[in-house]
Amino acid sequence: MNIELFKTFIVVTRLESIYKAGEEIYLTQPAVTKQIQALEQHYGVKLFERSNKKLLLTEEGKHLLDYAYRIVNLYKESIESTNEKQGAVKGTLRIMANLTLGIYVLPRIIKPFHDAYPDLKIEMFLDNTEHIISAVKRGNANFGFIGVPPKEPLIVLHLFCHDKLKVVVGPNMKINKVVTWNELASLPLVQRERGSDIRESYEQWFKERDIKLTSRMELNNTEAIKYFVHYGMGFSILPYCTIEQESRAGLLRVVSVPSFEFTQDYYICNYKGKKLSKPEEVFFEYIFNSVESGKIPILSAPKR
Repeated sequence: MNIELFKTFIVVTRLESIYKAGEEIYLTQPAVTKQIQALEQHYGVKLFERSNKKLLLTEEGKHLLDYAYRIVNLYKESIESTNEKQGAVKGTLRIMANLTLGIYVLPRIIKPFHDAYPDLKIEMFLDNTEHIISAVKRGNANFGFIGVPPKEPLIVLHLFCHDKLKVVVGPNMKINKVVTWNELASLPLVQRERGSDIRESYEQWFKERDIKLTSRMELNNTEAIKYFVHYGMGFSILPYCTIEQESRAGLLRVVSVPSFEFTQDYYICNYKGKKLSKPEEVFFEYIFNSVESGKIPILSAPKR
């Protein structure tokens, strides 16, 4: 049985579309359909049924999906193990990250890592914490990078850096450099959507101190928030790593709230029951060393 059939099956399941799966794995729609049909013929079952233009797994499909993940992961492990015996650091690492880490932090680390280990391919996908944890548990991602730690017994969490949350306004907003929460309460808050790591962190802090702010707008994109704040829509609360460049360029202004000293923690997570391969060990140590050595000066390293 061709391992690529199982890989294609997993992608179609995730995207719920033959067409989208073909785009991701660079196959034509007929070629993807042929691979799914080959699996169905081999097992003698129907794997998908169509519902509202989406392909959803049948009960037989759900059953096979668990085995498909195991087969693909065992195949990957066999390659990694063979490479380790040859003393090589090569293969593919699949990582998933939340938007903040994936856009503003990891590019600063992965570029020099790739230069140091050119034979090791990195695949990175950005998603929310729930999907990241699910992928790590299934073995569909080697590592996950998240903000708010989940209560998940099968996941090992490693605190790898801290960042500070900052209150920011547009450059033309008439407001003092030092303000109180009472003053900010009269201004509209532009913030991330419910469920985002950043928002969950500071909302709990506000709740404990009975601080009430007026939310004007919710967006699921930090870049969009920065534009709205720049043009005077209101203020926002964002990690410093996301607004560092705009702050230096004068496009956003950081204001100080004396009672607000909030640190955002970021974690690497991996599956608890799996021994790290050589590429995983190298990548894991490189992440920590990059922060501890000060290569990313906007972040602070935890004690190990």
